[in-house]
Amino acid sequence: MACSTGRRRLTYSSTTPTTTKWADELPPELLGLIVKKLSSNVVDIIRFEAVCSSWNRAARLYTSAPYYTKLPQYPWLMLLILPILDKWSWCPKPPRIDHESRCFFSLAENKVYKMDWKASQDFHGYGECLGSSHGWLAIREFKTMKLSQEIVHLFNPISRQRLTLPLRPGKASTAKVVLSSDPSCNNNFVVVVIYDISLGPPGIAFYQHGRGGNAAAWTDLEGSHDHYSDIVFHNNGQLFALSTNHSIQVWDFGDTYNNYPTKIMDFQPSMNPNVLDGPMTHHKKWLVESMGEILFVERQWLWLGSDTKGAVDFYVCKLNIAAKKWEKVECLRGCALFLVRNQSAMSLSTRELPNLEENSIYYAETYQEGDLYKRKLHRGWSEIRVGGVFKFNLETKVVKPYYITREHVDTSYSKPVWIVPSP
Repeated sequence: MACSTGRRRLTYSSTTPTTTKWADELPPELLGLIVKKLSSNVVDIIRFEAVCSSWNRAARLYTSAPYYTKLPQYPWLMLLILPILDKWSWCPKPPRIDHESRCFFSLAENKVYKMDWKASQDFHGYGECLGSSHGWLAIREFKTMKLSQEIVHLFNPISRQRLTLPLRPGKASTAKVVLSSDPSCNNNFVVVVIYDISLGPPGIAFYQHGRGGNAAAWTDLEGSHDHYSDIVFHNNGQLFALSTNHSIQVWDFGDTYNNYPTKIMDFQPSMNPNVLDGPMTHHKKWLVESMGEILFVERQWLWLGSDTKGAVDFYVCKLNIAAKKWEKVECLRGCALFLVRNQSAMSLSTRELPNLEENSIYYAETYQEGDLYKRKLHRGWSEIRVGGVFKFNLETKVVKPYYITREHVDTSYSKPVWIVPSP
Protein backbone atom coordinates (compact mmCIF):
# COMPACT_ATOMS: atom_id res chain seq x y z
CA MET A 1 0.00 0.00 0.00
CA ALA A 2 1.46 3.34 -0.98
CA CYS A 3 2.07 5.86 1.74
CA SER A 4 2.95 9.51 1.98
CA THR A 5 4.24 11.28 5.02
CA GLY A 6 5.71 14.47 6.37
CA ARG A 7 9.11 14.78 7.95
CA ARG A 8 10.02 14.54 11.59
CA ARG A 9 13.35 15.73 12.94
CA LEU A 10 15.54 13.10 14.58
CA THR A 11 18.25 15.02 16.37
CA TYR A 12 21.30 14.12 18.41
CA SER A 13 22.29 16.61 21.05
CA SER A 14 25.95 17.13 21.92
CA THR A 15 24.91 18.50 25.32
CA THR A 16 23.57 16.63 28.30
CA PRO A 17 19.83 15.90 28.00
CA THR A 18 17.52 17.90 30.23
CA THR A 19 17.15 16.18 33.59
CA THR A 20 13.69 15.29 34.85
CA LYS A 21 13.75 14.47 38.57
CA TRP A 22 11.48 11.42 38.55
CA ALA A 23 13.12 10.01 35.43
CA ASP A 24 16.64 10.54 36.73
CA GLU A 25 15.88 8.70 39.97
CA LEU A 26 14.73 5.41 38.42
CA PRO A 27 17.06 2.50 39.32
CA PRO A 28 19.52 1.39 36.59
CA GLU A 29 18.13 -2.17 36.66
CA LEU A 30 14.66 -0.93 35.74
CA LEU A 31 16.06 1.31 32.99
CA GLY A 32 17.92 -1.68 31.56
CA LEU A 33 14.69 -3.68 31.37
CA ILE A 34 12.93 -0.80 29.61
CA VAL A 35 15.70 -0.49 27.02
CA LYS A 36 15.52 -4.23 26.40
CA LYS A 37 11.81 -3.94 25.62
CA LEU A 38 12.51 -1.08 23.20
CA SER A 39 15.41 -2.74 21.37
CA SER A 40 13.21 -4.00 18.52
CA ASN A 41 13.01 -0.42 17.17
CA VAL A 42 16.15 1.70 17.01
CA VAL A 43 14.12 4.93 16.92
CA ASP A 44 12.61 4.08 20.32
CA ILE A 45 16.12 3.71 21.77
CA ILE A 46 17.09 7.11 20.34
CA ARG A 47 14.00 8.68 21.95
CA PHE A 48 14.82 6.92 25.23
CA GLU A 49 18.35 8.35 25.21
CA ALA A 50 17.01 11.89 24.80
CA VAL A 51 14.94 11.88 28.02
CA CYS A 52 17.73 12.62 30.51
CA SER A 53 21.36 11.83 31.30
CA SER A 54 20.66 8.68 33.33
CA TRP A 55 18.43 7.23 30.57
CA ASN A 56 21.06 8.11 27.97
CA ARG A 57 23.72 6.37 30.04
CA ALA A 58 21.52 3.30 30.61
CA ALA A 59 20.81 2.92 26.88
CA ARG A 60 24.49 3.19 25.93
CA LEU A 61 25.52 0.72 28.62
CA TYR A 62 22.93 -1.78 27.42
CA THR A 63 23.76 -1.55 23.70
CA SER A 64 27.52 -1.79 24.39
CA ALA A 65 27.30 -4.74 26.80
CA PRO A 66 28.77 -8.12 25.72
CA TYR A 67 25.44 -9.85 26.28
CA TYR A 68 23.54 -7.43 24.04
CA THR A 69 21.98 -9.20 21.07
CA LYS A 70 20.88 -7.05 18.15
CA LEU A 71 17.33 -7.72 17.07
CA PRO A 72 16.28 -7.63 13.39
CA GLN A 73 15.50 -4.10 12.25
CA TYR A 74 13.42 -2.78 9.38
CA PRO A 75 15.52 -0.92 6.82
CA TRP A 76 15.74 2.82 6.29
CA LEU A 77 16.23 4.61 2.99
CA MET A 78 18.58 7.59 3.11
CA LEU A 79 17.78 10.50 0.77
CA LEU A 80 19.04 14.04 0.27
CA ILE A 81 15.77 15.93 -0.13
CA LEU A 82 15.22 19.49 -1.31
CA PRO A 83 12.18 21.58 -0.38
CA ILE A 84 9.41 22.09 -2.92
CA LEU A 85 9.06 25.67 -4.03
CA ASP A 86 6.17 26.84 -6.20
CA LYS A 87 8.33 29.75 -7.30
CA TRP A 88 10.79 27.53 -9.15
CA SER A 89 9.18 28.55 -12.45
CA TRP A 90 10.90 31.93 -12.25
CA CYS A 91 13.67 31.29 -9.73
CA PRO A 92 17.07 31.70 -11.48
CA LYS A 93 18.79 29.26 -9.09
CA PRO A 94 17.66 26.10 -7.32
CA PRO A 95 17.04 26.23 -3.55
CA ARG A 96 20.02 25.87 -1.27
CA ILE A 97 21.01 22.28 -0.57
CA ASP A 98 21.13 21.39 3.12
CA HIS A 99 24.38 19.42 3.34
CA GLU A 100 24.20 19.20 7.13
CA SER A 101 21.23 16.83 7.26
CA ARG A 102 19.85 13.72 5.58
CA CYS A 103 16.35 12.31 5.40
CA PHE A 104 15.65 8.70 6.32
CA PHE A 105 12.44 6.95 5.34
CA SER A 106 11.54 4.33 7.95
CA LEU A 107 9.85 1.37 6.30
CA ALA A 108 8.44 0.13 9.64
CA GLU A 109 6.82 3.41 10.64
CA ASN A 110 6.06 4.89 7.21
CA LYS A 111 7.69 8.09 8.39
CA VAL A 112 10.49 10.30 7.15
CA TYR A 113 13.01 11.51 9.72
CA LYS A 114 15.40 14.36 9.16
CA MET A 115 18.70 13.63 10.87
CA ASP A 116 21.36 16.23 11.59
CA TRP A 117 24.40 15.42 9.47
CA LYS A 118 26.69 18.17 10.84
CA ALA A 119 29.12 18.08 7.95
CA SER A 120 31.34 20.70 9.57
CA GLN A 121 32.00 18.38 12.53
CA ASP A 122 31.92 14.88 11.10
CA PHE A 123 33.36 15.32 7.62
CA HIS A 124 35.71 17.58 5.73
CA GLY A 125 33.26 18.18 2.90
CA TYR A 126 29.82 17.27 1.66
CA GLY A 127 30.45 13.54 1.54
CA GLU A 128 29.17 11.12 -1.08
CA CYS A 129 27.72 7.85 0.17
CA LEU A 130 29.10 4.70 -1.46
CA GLY A 131 26.62 2.38 0.25
CA SER A 132 26.00 0.68 3.58
CA SER A 133 27.18 -2.50 5.28
CA HIS A 134 26.22 -3.85 8.72
CA GLY A 135 24.51 -0.56 9.64
CA TRP A 136 27.49 1.61 8.67
CA LEU A 137 27.62 4.08 5.78
CA ALA A 138 30.71 4.41 3.61
CA ILE A 139 31.25 8.14 2.98
CA ARG A 140 33.73 9.37 0.37
CA GLU A 141 35.36 12.78 0.24
CA PHE A 142 38.21 14.25 -1.78
CA LYS A 143 41.06 16.22 -0.18
CA THR A 144 41.85 17.94 -3.46
CA MET A 145 40.34 18.19 -6.92
CA LYS A 146 42.25 15.03 -7.85
CA LEU A 147 39.72 12.19 -7.75
CA SER A 148 42.43 9.66 -6.81
CA GLN A 149 43.14 11.47 -3.50
CA GLU A 150 40.02 10.39 -1.68
CA ILE A 151 39.18 9.88 1.97
CA VAL A 152 36.69 7.15 2.90
CA HIS A 153 34.94 7.19 6.29
CA LEU A 154 32.80 4.52 7.91
CA PHE A 155 29.96 6.27 9.73
CA ASN A 156 27.21 4.84 11.94
CA PRO A 157 24.30 7.34 11.83
CA ILE A 158 22.76 5.85 14.99
CA SER A 159 25.74 5.71 17.35
CA ARG A 160 27.49 8.63 15.54
CA GLN A 161 30.73 6.64 15.50
CA ARG A 162 33.13 7.42 12.67
CA LEU A 163 36.20 5.54 11.44
CA THR A 164 38.50 7.02 8.80
CA LEU A 165 40.11 4.43 6.55
CA PRO A 166 43.77 4.68 5.48
CA LEU A 167 44.50 6.57 2.29
CA ARG A 168 45.17 4.64 -0.90
CA PRO A 169 47.72 6.91 -2.62
CA GLY A 170 47.98 6.59 -6.37
CA LYS A 171 45.04 4.20 -6.63
CA ALA A 172 41.83 4.60 -8.58
CA SER A 173 38.72 5.97 -6.93
CA THR A 174 36.37 3.70 -4.97
CA ALA A 175 33.12 2.46 -6.50
CA LYS A 176 31.75 0.14 -3.79
CA VAL A 177 32.57 -0.79 -0.17
CA VAL A 178 31.60 -3.89 1.86
CA LEU A 179 32.52 -4.95 5.40
CA SER A 180 33.10 -8.47 6.68
CA SER A 181 31.38 -7.77 10.02
CA ASP A 182 29.88 -5.03 12.17
CA PRO A 183 32.59 -2.65 13.46
CA SER A 184 30.39 -1.95 16.49
CA CYS A 185 30.78 -5.54 17.64
CA ASN A 186 34.25 -6.49 16.43
CA ASN A 187 37.29 -4.27 15.97
CA ASN A 188 38.89 -6.89 13.72
CA PHE A 189 37.06 -6.64 10.42
CA VAL A 190 37.91 -6.47 6.74
CA VAL A 191 37.02 -3.64 4.36
CA VAL A 192 36.85 -4.58 0.67
CA VAL A 193 36.45 -2.11 -2.19
CA ILE A 194 35.86 -2.27 -5.93
CA TYR A 195 37.83 0.23 -7.97
CA ASP A 196 35.95 2.72 -10.12
CA ILE A 197 36.91 1.57 -13.62
CA SER A 198 36.04 4.94 -15.11
CA LEU A 199 39.03 6.45 -13.28
CA GLY A 200 41.59 3.67 -13.51
CA PRO A 201 42.27 -0.05 -13.99
CA PRO A 202 39.75 -2.58 -12.62
CA GLY A 203 40.36 -4.56 -9.47
CA ILE A 204 39.52 -5.22 -5.82
CA ALA A 205 41.49 -4.16 -2.75
CA PHE A 206 41.16 -4.95 0.95
CA TYR A 207 42.22 -3.53 4.31
CA GLN A 208 42.24 -5.43 7.62
CA HIS A 209 41.19 -3.15 10.45
CA GLY A 210 42.46 -3.80 13.96
CA ARG A 211 45.84 -5.15 12.93
CA GLY A 212 49.19 -3.41 12.73
CA GLY A 213 52.18 -3.86 10.45
CA ASN A 214 51.59 -4.51 6.77
CA ALA A 215 47.94 -5.34 7.44
CA ALA A 216 47.31 -1.66 8.21
CA ALA A 217 47.68 -0.79 4.52
CA TRP A 218 45.53 -1.45 1.48
CA THR A 219 46.40 -4.53 -0.57
CA ASP A 220 45.26 -5.40 -4.06
CA LEU A 221 43.43 -8.73 -4.03
CA GLU A 222 45.54 -11.19 -5.97
CA GLY A 223 43.88 -12.33 -9.19
CA SER A 224 41.24 -9.57 -9.24
CA HIS A 225 41.75 -8.12 -12.71
CA ASP A 226 38.23 -8.28 -14.17
CA HIS A 227 35.53 -5.64 -14.36
CA TYR A 228 33.30 -6.32 -11.33
CA SER A 229 29.62 -5.56 -10.83
CA ASP A 230 29.33 -6.49 -7.16
CA ILE A 231 30.95 -8.21 -4.16
CA VAL A 232 29.48 -9.82 -1.04
CA PHE A 233 30.78 -11.71 2.02
CA HIS A 234 29.38 -15.19 2.63
CA ASN A 235 30.10 -18.26 4.81
CA ASN A 236 32.31 -16.72 7.51
CA GLY A 237 34.86 -14.93 5.43
CA GLN A 238 34.38 -15.99 1.81
CA LEU A 239 34.24 -13.04 -0.57
CA PHE A 240 32.17 -13.62 -3.72
CA ALA A 241 32.78 -11.30 -6.67
CA LEU A 242 30.51 -11.00 -9.70
CA SER A 243 32.18 -9.89 -12.92
CA THR A 244 30.34 -8.13 -15.71
CA ASN A 245 30.20 -11.36 -17.75
CA HIS A 246 28.33 -13.19 -14.91
CA SER A 247 31.39 -15.19 -13.82
CA ILE A 248 32.12 -15.82 -10.15
CA GLN A 249 35.40 -15.49 -8.26
CA VAL A 250 35.77 -16.39 -4.58
CA TRP A 251 38.50 -15.54 -2.07
CA ASP A 252 38.73 -17.13 1.39
CA PHE A 253 39.73 -14.68 4.11
CA GLY A 254 39.43 -17.33 6.82
CA ASP A 255 37.40 -17.27 10.03
CA THR A 256 39.86 -15.04 11.88
CA TYR A 257 41.01 -12.94 8.91
CA ASN A 258 44.64 -13.43 9.99
CA ASN A 259 45.87 -15.01 6.79
CA TYR A 260 46.34 -13.52 3.36
CA PRO A 261 43.17 -14.33 1.39
CA THR A 262 43.47 -17.12 -1.14
CA LYS A 263 41.48 -17.48 -4.33
CA ILE A 264 39.50 -20.72 -4.10
CA MET A 265 37.06 -20.45 -7.05
CA ASP A 266 36.99 -18.90 -10.49
CA PHE A 267 34.37 -20.18 -12.90
CA GLN A 268 31.74 -19.12 -15.41
CA PRO A 269 28.36 -20.48 -14.26
CA SER A 270 26.10 -21.56 -17.08
CA MET A 271 22.79 -19.76 -17.50
CA ASN A 272 19.66 -20.52 -19.46
CA PRO A 273 19.61 -17.89 -22.24
CA ASN A 274 15.82 -17.62 -21.88
CA VAL A 275 16.23 -16.34 -18.33
CA LEU A 276 17.61 -13.00 -19.41
CA ASP A 277 15.87 -11.97 -22.56
CA GLY A 278 13.38 -9.38 -23.75
CA PRO A 279 13.57 -5.93 -25.35
CA MET A 280 15.29 -4.32 -22.38
CA THR A 281 17.74 -1.48 -22.72
CA HIS A 282 19.14 -0.82 -19.24
CA HIS A 283 20.62 -3.45 -16.91
CA LYS A 284 21.78 -3.41 -13.29
CA LYS A 285 23.25 -6.41 -11.47
CA TRP A 286 23.66 -7.36 -7.82
CA LEU A 287 24.96 -10.23 -5.70
CA VAL A 288 22.92 -10.92 -2.57
CA GLU A 289 23.52 -13.27 0.35
CA SER A 290 20.06 -14.59 1.22
CA MET A 291 19.00 -17.43 3.52
CA GLY A 292 22.40 -19.09 3.14
CA GLU A 293 22.37 -18.81 -0.67
CA ILE A 294 24.11 -16.54 -3.15
CA LEU A 295 21.61 -14.83 -5.44
CA PHE A 296 22.20 -12.98 -8.67
CA VAL A 297 19.67 -10.23 -9.36
CA GLU A 298 19.35 -8.33 -12.62
CA ARG A 299 17.07 -5.41 -13.21
CA GLN A 300 16.03 -4.74 -16.77
CA TRP A 301 14.46 -1.43 -17.68
CA LEU A 302 12.33 -0.83 -20.75
CA TRP A 303 12.04 2.73 -22.01
CA LEU A 304 8.48 3.80 -22.82
CA GLY A 305 8.81 6.68 -25.26
CA SER A 306 9.13 10.02 -23.49
CA ASP A 307 8.12 8.60 -20.10
CA THR A 308 11.40 8.72 -18.14
CA LYS A 309 10.08 6.32 -15.50
CA GLY A 310 9.92 3.40 -17.93
CA ALA A 311 8.93 -0.15 -17.01
CA VAL A 312 11.01 -2.43 -14.83
CA ASP A 313 11.47 -6.18 -14.52
CA PHE A 314 13.71 -8.26 -12.26
CA TYR A 315 15.27 -11.67 -12.72
CA VAL A 316 16.65 -13.65 -9.78
CA CYS A 317 18.97 -16.66 -10.02
CA LYS A 318 20.52 -18.86 -7.35
CA LEU A 319 24.14 -19.99 -7.60
CA ASN A 320 24.54 -23.77 -7.71
CA ILE A 321 28.24 -24.12 -6.97
CA ALA A 322 28.37 -27.90 -7.39
CA ALA A 323 26.74 -27.74 -10.84
CA LYS A 324 28.43 -24.42 -11.69
CA LYS A 325 25.29 -22.80 -12.98
CA TRP A 326 22.76 -20.07 -12.27
CA GLU A 327 19.30 -21.46 -11.54
CA LYS A 328 16.26 -19.24 -11.96
CA VAL A 329 14.38 -18.42 -8.75
CA GLU A 330 10.61 -18.25 -9.09
CA CYS A 331 9.81 -17.38 -5.48
CA LEU A 332 11.66 -15.65 -2.66
CA ARG A 333 10.31 -17.74 0.21
CA GLY A 334 10.60 -16.18 3.63
CA CYS A 335 12.48 -13.09 2.49
CA ALA A 336 12.36 -9.79 0.65
CA LEU A 337 15.15 -8.06 -1.26
CA PHE A 338 16.17 -4.41 -1.05
CA LEU A 339 17.92 -2.81 -3.99
CA VAL A 340 19.08 0.60 -5.10
CA ARG A 341 21.11 1.53 -8.14
CA ASN A 342 24.91 1.20 -7.81
CA GLN A 343 24.69 0.14 -4.15
CA SER A 344 24.94 -3.19 -2.35
CA ALA A 345 21.73 -5.19 -2.04
CA MET A 346 20.34 -6.87 1.07
CA SER A 347 17.94 -9.66 1.94
CA LEU A 348 15.76 -9.55 5.06
CA SER A 349 13.63 -12.25 6.64
CA THR A 350 9.87 -11.74 6.36
CA ARG A 351 9.44 -14.13 9.30
CA GLU A 352 11.54 -11.93 11.58
CA LEU A 353 10.09 -8.73 10.08
CA PRO A 354 6.45 -9.63 9.39
CA ASN A 355 5.48 -6.25 7.95
CA LEU A 356 7.62 -7.00 4.91
CA GLU A 357 5.95 -8.78 1.99
CA GLU A 358 7.38 -12.15 1.05
CA ASN A 359 8.55 -12.70 -2.53
CA SER A 360 8.98 -8.96 -3.07
CA ILE A 361 11.76 -6.67 -4.20
CA TYR A 362 11.73 -3.21 -2.65
CA TYR A 363 13.75 -0.92 -4.84
CA ALA A 364 14.50 2.76 -4.52
CA GLU A 365 14.42 4.79 -7.71
CA THR A 366 14.72 8.41 -8.74
CA TYR A 367 13.42 9.66 -12.05
CA GLN A 368 13.04 12.92 -13.90
CA GLU A 369 9.67 14.44 -14.61
CA GLY A 370 9.09 16.45 -17.76
CA ASP A 371 8.95 19.97 -16.34
CA LEU A 372 11.94 19.52 -14.06
CA TYR A 373 13.92 17.95 -16.86
CA LYS A 374 13.28 20.93 -19.14
CA ARG A 375 14.27 23.35 -16.40
CA LYS A 376 17.47 21.45 -15.86
CA LEU A 377 18.33 21.70 -19.54
CA HIS A 378 17.55 25.40 -19.80
CA ARG A 379 18.99 26.60 -16.53
CA GLY A 380 21.88 24.19 -16.00
CA TRP A 381 20.75 23.08 -12.57
CA SER A 382 22.21 20.09 -10.77
CA GLU A 383 20.38 16.81 -11.24
CA ILE A 384 17.12 17.15 -9.30
CA ARG A 385 14.71 14.26 -9.45
CA VAL A 386 11.58 12.85 -7.81
CA GLY A 387 12.18 9.61 -5.91
CA GLY A 388 10.57 6.90 -3.86
CA VAL A 389 10.28 3.22 -3.01
CA PHE A 390 8.57 0.72 -5.31
CA LYS A 391 7.58 -2.86 -4.56
CA PHE A 392 7.97 -5.53 -7.24
CA ASN A 393 6.29 -8.93 -6.85
CA LEU A 394 8.48 -11.63 -8.34
CA GLU A 395 5.54 -13.93 -9.12
CA THR A 396 3.03 -11.49 -10.63
CA LYS A 397 5.64 -9.06 -12.06
CA VAL A 398 3.49 -6.20 -10.76
CA VAL A 399 5.12 -2.99 -9.54
CA LYS A 400 3.37 -0.85 -6.94
CA PRO A 401 4.53 2.46 -5.47
CA TYR A 402 5.22 2.10 -1.76
CA TYR A 403 6.44 5.58 -0.87
CA ILE A 404 6.80 8.58 -3.20
CA THR A 405 8.48 11.77 -2.06
CA ARG A 406 6.49 14.95 -2.26
CA GLU A 407 9.81 16.72 -2.61
CA HIS A 408 12.79 16.71 -4.93
CA VAL A 409 15.73 14.37 -4.46
CA ASP A 410 19.22 15.58 -5.30
CA THR A 411 21.36 12.66 -6.53
CA SER A 412 24.39 14.69 -7.59
CA TYR A 413 25.73 14.76 -4.01
CA SER A 414 24.17 11.74 -2.34
CA LYS A 415 22.42 8.84 -4.03
CA PRO A 416 19.67 6.86 -2.23
CA VAL A 417 21.02 4.17 0.10
CA TRP A 418 19.30 1.35 2.01
CA ILE A 419 20.64 0.84 5.52
CA VAL A 420 19.61 -1.42 8.40
CA PRO A 421 20.06 0.82 11.48
CA SER A 422 22.36 -0.55 14.16
CA PRO A 423 22.91 1.00 17.63
